[in-house]
Amino acid sequence: FETLRKYPPVAFITRESVQDYKMPDSNLVLDKGTGVFISVLGLHHDEEYYPNPEVFDPERFSEENVKERHHYAFLPFGEGPRNCIGMRFG
Repeated sequence: FETLRKYPPVAFITRESVQDYKMPDSNLVLDKGTGVFISVLGLHHDEEYYPNPEVFDPERFSEENVKERHHYAFLPFGEGPRNCIGMRFG
C-alpha cells in the first residue's frame, strides 16, 4: 500500500459539488454543480495524514495506523461508483 500512496496510479479524481459550500477561512464559495479536481498525489503527501510523507514507511498501513486515519485519506484507485474497475478483479 505504501508504494500506491507514494506513486498513485490515478493522478486526480473529479467530483461535483452537490450543494453550495463555503471554504473554511475564506470568502470563496463553491456553487452547487461546480466541478472539483482532487489531487490524489497531494492528498497522499499531506503531512496532516502522513507525517514525513516523502519517507517510504510500510508501517503507515499497519492495522493500528489505518484505524487512526480518515478512510478517505488513501485513494489510490479513486472512490465511489466510478473508481478503478480493475480493482474489483485484483
